[in-house]
Amino acid sequence: MAAICLMSFNMKRNYFSFGQHCWEKRAGLLARLIKEAAPDVIGTQELTEASLSDMLRLLPEYDAVGEGRGGGRLGEFTAVFFRRDRFLLRDSRTFWLSATPERPSRGWLAVFPRTCTRCTLALAEAPDKLLRIYNTHLDHVSYLARINGLRLIFRTIQEDQRLLKTPLALTGDFNATPTSRTLRKWIGELAASKEAETLRDSYRLMFRQEEGPGRSYHSFRGMCVGQPIDYIFTSRDLSLQGLEIRRDQVEGAFPSDHYPIIARLELPEG
Repeated sequence: MAAICLMSFNMKRNYFSFGQHCWEKRAGLLARLIKEAAPDVIGTQELTEASLSDMLRLLPEYDAVGEGRGGGRLGEFTAVFFRRDRFLLRDSRTFWLSATPERPSRGWLAVFPRTCTRCTLALAEAPDKLLRIYNTHLDHVSYLARINGLRLIFRTIQEDQRLLKTPLALTGDFNATPTSRTLRKWIGELAASKEAETLRDSYRLMFRQEEGPGRSYHSFRGMCVGQPIDYIFTSRDLSLQGLEIRRDQVEGAFPSDHYPIIARLELPEG
């Protein structure tokens, strides 16, 4: 089996041009954390054209795909990074979480346009082995935008799987905890569907309910107690070997207001 290290990481938009959390101070910390963790694929949230360019400059071993939420290079990306020595890009697409997913748009009372980036990757050493990644960032205010966005992503996954079935993973900042109305509703719908095993929550597979994984958003304060809002879901044919929320500081500081989620996976044989 081929081992894959998958990360989901909200890197915090480059809002601040000064202060301890400004992008100029954090960019190098983010790059160092990523180099140490050595993920093969990263589902990112909140990078803009400038910060995305910075990360590609600091991490030359990666390529990235995705569009800004305003279309083209405008606004925040849900970019997917992948190691160019491990993968060949087969296809990629960014779609909007709205009634008009093919063009920049907002849906269901979302404060901002919300997107999902999908890409299909082939192992460089075995190009017949494919991995499909979906990466998203759900709205922080509207429940309707979150639940309908998840429904649209899952319908898209089902359609893609009918055309070409591959192992897959969904990464992202859902802006909702496991016990939230959003996740309880969506997980319930998945469980009731005929394709309930298409996606599995890695937290449920790796942690007992009474202990839980702890917090993934910490507002630069390093908190651990609580619940995550960042996720990695995988298809049943991806073997989940390990999962962690990495809470390390880099040079005495947190690179982002979210912790990265890291899953260690194995692609199936054949």
